[in-house]
Amino acid sequence: MRLVLRVAIVAAVVAAVVVVELSSRSGVLWRLITFTYQANLLAAAFYLCTLVSARADARAGLRGAVVVYVVVAGLVWNLVLTDYSMGYTPANFLLHVVVPVLVLAEWLLARSGIRWWQPLLWLGYPAVYVVVALAVLNHAGRRAPYYFLDPQSVGLSIVVANIALLAAVFLALGYGVMALGRTAPPARLRSG
Repeated sequence: MRLVLRVAIVAAVVAAVVVVELSSRSGVLWRLITFTYQANLLAAAFYLCTLVSARADARAGLRGAVVVYVVVAGLVWNLVLTDYSMGYTPANFLLHVVVPVLVLAEWLLARSGIRWWQPLLWLGYPAVYVVVALAVLNHAGRRAPYYFLDPQSVGLSIVVANIALLAAVFLALGYGVMALGRTAPPARLRSG
């Protein structure tokens, strides 16, 4: 079952990228500045590696980070951003609903032990993303990838509050993923 889920994750991300490239006027390249596309491409790359390498499949810390990143991207989009986007297009549905559900299902079957400090470490990538979004994108003449990270749109104090809230969400979800990984399924269910 895990094998089917991993193939489905890779296929869903590839399908979304192809659909966007073929059906949108601006293509997929400019979307690569968004956390959603970065997290989903990271997920596709990770799960593709797990299909060819047992060593990659054993990387519980990396798998947990991928799960957290994709699920946060899905939650933020579904709760905050659907009105600011084109809605549930096929690509948006794949990247913000299907892939998060698939990675969570795969995590529940893989269930690997995570150390207490790993969810803290997982904050590194989102922190770098925020710094780049604020320091580079906002000052490079481009609009911020997300309105809630744009000081000109919502104000600096709101951006700081949003970053703190997002950090709390990443940590809470990270520790939730860790807790789910502590109860391993029977060995016969983990194979695959």
